This record gives sequence, structure tokens and C-alpha cells, in this order.
Amino acid sequence: LAIFENTCPEWMIGALGAYSQSISITTVYATLGIDAVIDSINDGRIRAILCNKRNVSLLLSKIKDMPSLKHIIYTNDMIAPGESVNIATPPKDVKVSSFEDFVNAGDTKAFPIVPPTPETCAVIMYTSGSTGKPKGVVVTHKNVLATTSMVTEIINENDVFVAYLPLAHIFELVAEFSCLAMGSCICYADPKTLTATGSYPVGALEQYRPTLMVGVPKIWDVIKKGIQAKVAGGSKVAQFLVATAFEARSRAMKLGFDTPLFKALVFKKFSKVVGGRLRLAVSGGGPLNADVQGFISTCFGCPLGQGYGLTETCAGLTLQDLADDRVGIAGVPIPCVEVKLVSCPEINDKAGLPYLTSDRKDVNGKSVFGRGEIWVKGANVGLGYYMMAEKSKEDFDEDGFFHTGDIGQFADDGSVQIVDRKKNLIKLKGGEYIAVENMEMTYGNCSFVDAVAGGICCYGDGDMDRPIAIMQLNHVVVMNWAKDNGVAGDFDKVKDSKELYDAVMQEMEQEQKKAGLSHIEKLIAIAFVTDPWTPENGCLTAANKLQRRAVV
Repeated sequence: LAIFENTCPEWMIGALGAYSQSISITTVYATLGIDAVIDSINDGRIRAILCNKRNVSLLLSKIKDMPSLKHIIYTNDMIAPGESVNIATPPKDVKVSSFEDFVNAGDTKAFPIVPPTPETCAVIMYTSGSTGKPKGVVVTHKNVLATTSMVTEIINENDVFVAYLPLAHIFELVAEFSCLAMGSCICYADPKTLTATGSYPVGALEQYRPTLMVGVPKIWDVIKKGIQAKVAGGSKVAQFLVATAFEARSRAMKLGFDTPLFKALVFKKFSKVVGGRLRLAVSGGGPLNADVQGFISTCFGCPLGQGYGLTETCAGLTLQDLADDRVGIAGVPIPCVEVKLVSCPEINDKAGLPYLTSDRKDVNGKSVFGRGEIWVKGANVGLGYYMMAEKSKEDFDEDGFFHTGDIGQFADDGSVQIVDRKKNLIKLKGGEYIAVENMEMTYGNCSFVDAVAGGICCYGDGDMDRPIAIMQLNHVVVMNWAKDNGVAGDFDKVKDSKELYDAVMQEMEQEQKKAGLSHIEKLIAIAFVTDPWTPENGCLTAANKLQRRAVV
């Protein structure tokens, strides 16, 4: 069964129904075009697909290109009552059914459960494609259970989880399976209407009041900047009160306490942004800026832990302990995995030193217990890439280790810190290496960067002495800055002004120093853009990860 639909109850019900018959599923991001669907159908010789009613006619128009496809099941998700969506007439050998009719058919005919084995393929889950063509990872039921087992002590049947990330992403799929395993309530939401600033009078977070929430770094960055923008629009007295409250609560939380007065006066209002009941949040899908992590934890009074995993590891590899209040740490290995570092003598850090497992200090002089590429082995590691035997042999070795392609280091307590992906470590003209994804995480914290429109893209190559960046300008922040600093004109005029450029460069330098980036990671130039980067224009993957080559 292929599933080509946004995150909704029917998506999960369809997957569980397939599993009851030991049927594997394959996923396609709802934001991807018909060519991606055709490739997925033909690669797996898929006979049935679950999709939105709006896409049925599109599929039928290309049905000759998908000879194995014989059944289209459609949902009415996000289709208003009374809204008419026409469906083309299907060929005689292709059946089109509504999700409701398909489910109701099961009431008239019994289908005994055919349970899968641990080694049965649960899903062919495609990678984001940020470093090349998406690869279909063969994920077994054993892999899923191994990863979900890491949260049995964390969540319970009283929790409420808000589901809005794409279920075609392994992070969201495993999060929902974990909630189902523990009896937690799952509430489905449109990511565009999570907050009250969306299309509806009440945002989903305010309506559902979740106790659990997962998000990619971009989500937390947007929430942080949204709150900061509201505070900046208040009086000087209010800004001082909020700053004082943040400083006091941050210190108190590190000691295991809270600040009841500030909680009532300041943070109660902020907590309403996420419903007021949030007790645990997890960030995954990429590195999280330390400032963002600290801000969110303090603002909402709950842990925002980092997790680290890949599609190939069924989203599981490391997870930050709830009691660990450090920022910039990806956590400790989950119970089912073995993690080791492998030296990379051919790759140097910004100090010109190779990443070696014998290292006892990192580039900043911090104590570590080795540096190198992260390799992982365990029950959560997938079987390999579907129909890509050579690539599977390259990334999954004979000893069972998956080579992640990520450079990391062990802290003395066994926790993992991610440096960057090997492919994101770029050598400059002088032979120094810069970690561009880590730089983007740092510079993306600048208030002028519009994370919703795509954020910032850092770039360097062997012909350059220093890196540059292309960044999305935040229209509201720019115009507020212009008003406060006496820069006249419309957005286009302000955007091209020397005053704005100097202000942005000054704030970027502050972020560089605050994060401890070296002089070779200091940006020497920035280009402003205002056309958003999206999956549709190829600048982002379907998982909203940066497509660096397309942007540059």
C-alpha cells in the first residue's frame, strides 16, 4: 500500500489496517509531485494507494504509467462539507473507493488478522533527499518496536499528542506509533493552523492543549521569534520584566525549581501559545540551536530535549534525558543501540586537526572522549536501501553497523554531540574546514532571518577565503527596524539600504561570537532574498531541509 496524503487519522488507520494483513506500506510526501508517486508505485509494484480526493483525477491521468496500480482509495481530509471535487472515470481494471466505503466493506466480510513477523517490512521510508536522490529504507516491524521502546518510561495514557509533521517522515511516524503503544491520545492538526494566527479563530494547540509535542528545529525557531516579536512590540517596562523573568526562571530551572510569581505574571501568557499543558517537547530532524533550546525550555517551563536519529535508524539513535538541562547535546544512545566513532583522518576541524577517536579535547578545548564519524548497530537499524544494493553495501557494513555520515564527539558521560555531516564540512582556499550546517544553525538565530521562508544558506568552496550566506529577510522585522532607526522608504528600498546591511552584519557577528565560531566561519558577505524557498521550487526537500545546490 502506498500512502500519498497529508498527516491525518486516515493515514494512520490505513497503515494499521495494512499491518493487520501483514501488508507493507510505502510513503510519498504529499507535497511531492506526480513523478515521485509514479516512481514509488513502480519501484514497489504497488497495487493500491491511499490519497486525497483532490489527487484522484491526477493519478488517473497517469494511470498508464503505473501498470501495477489497481485500486485508489481516497480520503476527504481538508475538503469542506458540500465542496464538490470531481473524479475522472477510471479504466475498467482500476477501482476507485472512498475511505469510508472501503472501511465499511470490512463490516460485511471478515478478514482474519495475518500478523507480521519481526522481520517483515513495515514501511519503505524515503530519506529527505538533502544530500542527493531520496533513498527508500527498508524498515521492519522489529526496527519500529526497538525505537518505540525507548519512550515507555516517558509517556503514558494520560498524555495528549498533537500530530502535524508529515507522517511520510520517520520522526513523526515513530512518534505516533509510540503514543499508540502507550495509549496516549493523538490529535491531528494542519501545521498552518497550529496557532491562532492561522486561518481559524482558534489554533490547534490552543484547542487540543497537548502535553507532548515534537518538532523540527525550524518549528521551535519560528515559535521563539514569534514570542520575541510580541515582546519587542511592548513597552520598555514590559520588555524589562520579561527579560528579568527569563533570567530568573532559567537559573531556577537549572536548580530544579520554578519561579511561581513570574510564572503567573509572565509565562502563563506564553504557555497559551502551546495550549498551557505542555510537559515534554522533543526536537529532531536536525541540529537545534542552543539559544532556541534554552529559550523554549524556559518559556514553557518544560524540557525541550534533543533527539538524534536517521531514517536508516528508524528515527532512533540518541535521546536527551529529561533531567539533562544542557543545551547543544543530542543525548545518550537509546537502549537498543551500540554507537561507536570512527576516525576521519582525511577531514580536519577549523583548527586544522583531524577528527580522531583518540582525541580528548575538541576544537574549543572542551573535554571529549573521542571524535569521528558516528556508526550505529542495533535492532532499530533498517535492512538497507530498497533496490539499491551497491549503496546498501556502502552504508551498511558486514558487521551490522550503519555509517551515518555524521561527524560527532562523545562527552565524558557518554552523551553525543553532533558536529556536522561529512558532506557539509567544506574546505576553503586555505585548507581550513567549515561546518556550514552548524553555521546556519547559529546565524539563523539572527532576528532578521525569516525561518518560515527558508532561513539562511551558508556557502563556501575551495576558491574562497571566507564563507558567505544567502538569507531570507523577515519583512516585519525589517520594517520595524526601519521605523525605529529612521530609515525611510518601502520594503524594497529598506532592503537595499546600507544601513540595513550593516545592522544585519553586526548582529551576525554577535551571533558568531556568542556561539564561539572561529574567524574562518565569520561571514564576509550576505545576499538578501525575499522569494521563499519551498519544496515546490526545489530549494527545500519535502521534509523542509535545505537543498544547498539549488539555493546557490
